[in-house]
Amino acid sequence: MAVGLWFLLSLAQPAAAAHMLVVPGEPMPDLEFEELLAAQDYPRLGLPQRSGPFRLSQVPGEVLIVEFFNKSCVPCQRQVRHLEAFYQEVARSELAGRVRVLAVAAGNQAKYLYKYRESRGLTYPIAADPQFDQWRRLGDPGRTPFSLFLRKKDGLWTLVNSYFGVQLESEFHAHTRFALSRESVPHHPRAGENSEAPHFALPLEAPGIQEAALRLLGRAAGTEVTVQVLALAQGTSVYRAFRQGRPLDLYARLATRGAVCEVCHAVHFLFAFDSRGRVLGFEPIHVTKVGNEEWDLEDNRFFEGRLAGRPMAGLQFDPEMDAVSMATMSSALIFDEVRRAADLVKLLPRP
Repeated sequence: MAVGLWFLLSLAQPAAAAHMLVVPGEPMPDLEFEELLAAQDYPRLGLPQRSGPFRLSQVPGEVLIVEFFNKSCVPCQRQVRHLEAFYQEVARSELAGRVRVLAVAAGNQAKYLYKYRESRGLTYPIAADPQFDQWRRLGDPGRTPFSLFLRKKDGLWTLVNSYFGVQLESEFHAHTRFALSRESVPHHPRAGENSEAPHFALPLEAPGIQEAALRLLGRAAGTEVTVQVLALAQGTSVYRAFRQGRPLDLYARLATRGAVCEVCHAVHFLFAFDSRGRVLGFEPIHVTKVGNEEWDLEDNRFFEGRLAGRPMAGLQFDPEMDAVSMATMSSALIFDEVRRAADLVKLLPRP
């Protein structure tokens, strides 16, 4: 490999993925999307239609760059100008048609992306992934911006490499030239090899957790309670509330969700619910907003008010109504984690 190309590739930090399900040299999951943001995005991605769902496998070309971002992520907001400049240059070059670009908005609804795209003058294709479904098909990628460079091999998109953090236009070019080459894929660390997992799980017995569960369940019950750890099937544990020694239909789950934005912290929180799957309360353990400042009492009360009384199953997040100010990404992650926990009610003991 030319020295200059290797130097540019070495500038980007390999993705510190805790549970990345695909590694360089392996086929990518066939990600699927309900639609692209605009009709003109379809031909720009090489697709024959101008609306409707599509899969990654339908995209033609030799190299495909999949860029996961979130519109509230500050580094992502810096990244877009570099990706747009790269995209425009490719479109004017001999690489047009050979190299494709698809940006995927992890945790964003399509209706909130139009203004974002217009204000930044973006022309590359964009798809929404509002409930992190395609993001999670990769396992636990780490942080956004998260760039994957794929090469078509035997009709399948195969991962060449992936990087998190802001990539300059020159780095996009370097990664693309490498993906187009016939050289072998370089090794980059998996989780645990000179990299730090993007989040950690808190055990139920961690100091202060049980006190927080007692506080949450007492607030949800409207009376003084005691709590016990209840071991459910499939290795899951929850707190159960008791009043005067009698069990209540009231539970709390400790949840952890890795950050999506490169500069954000993971979220750790408790939420209360009943056997009908209704959310009955929220208690933060470590939840932050811009500047990684912890939520205050007013933030906590507002957010609990947005969650309490709503069903876990099908829980929908609306950033204009449900987000704590300056904490849209943390708020979205909590909503999504609570929604994904809806099947917990099937594991609860029957009355």
